[in-house]
Amino acid sequence: MKKFFMIVPQQPVKINAEGKIIRDDLRYSKYEAVGNSKLDYKETRFPILTLLNAYADQGEKIRIVAAVPDTPQCYIHLEQLKEEVAELQQEKGFLCDEVESFPFTYSGDVNAQIELFQKLLNYMEDNDTLYACLTYGNKPMPIAELMALQYGYRVMNNVSIGCLVYGEVDHSATPTPKTVTDRVTGKPKVIDEYPMRVFDITALIQLDEIVRLLADQKIKNPKEVLDRILEL
Repeated sequence: MKKFFMIVPQQPVKINAEGKIIRDDLRYSKYEAVGNSKLDYKETRFPILTLLNAYADQGEKIRIVAAVPDTPQCYIHLEQLKEEVAELQQEKGFLCDEVESFPFTYSGDVNAQIELFQKLLNYMEDNDTLYACLTYGNKPMPIAELMALQYGYRVMNNVSIGCLVYGEVDHSATPTPKTVTDRVTGKPKVIDEYPMRVFDITALIQLDEIVRLLADQKIKNPKEVLDRILEL
C-alpha cells in the first residue's frame, strides 16, 4: 500500500478570546517543483499535498500519517491539513478513510526523536511503498523521520521508497511585495513573498545506500566513485 508520512508544522497561531484564529503564520504558497515536474501543484500550506496530487491515483486506497509535535498550534494545523486533504481527495478520487495521526513529545533531545522513530515504524508493513515530506519539525525531527523510512526499507519485505520531498522558503532571495486576501480576516494585506520550491530528494536514500557500501569496503575517499555514479 502507498503510505504518506509527514510532521505537522509548528508555525505560530494566535487565537482571540472567542476562540477564533486572528493570526496564522502558516501561509498558502505555490511551490515551484524542482527535479520532478509531477510535484507541480496549486497553492498549499503543506508540501505533502504535492506528493498526494502526484502519486495518489483515482480509486486507489492509501494511508496518510501525520506525526504531531505535542503543542497547541500543531493540532490546529492538523485540522487544516485534514481540510486540504479532503478537498484534494474530492478532486482526485483516491480512497483514504482519514488522516491518521499520533502525538509525540515536542523536544530537540534524543529521546523525543527515538519516540518519533518508533511510532512511525508502527505504520510500516511489508509490501508498502513509502512517501514522505521532510519539510516540517525542528531540525532533528526530519532526521528521525528519514531514519524510520530507511529502517522500513531495509528490514521489511518488499518495501520501496516512492518519493521524498522537501519544501523550501528561499530567504536568501529578495522578497517581492504581494497583496493577498488574508484567509483569517478576509481583508487584503501586503506580504513579502519569497521564492518557494519543493524538491524531490529521493536520491538521498539511494546515495546513502551507496555510501554505506563504500564505507563497508573501507574506501576512504569516495569522491571518484560517487562522481562516476552521478555521471550515469
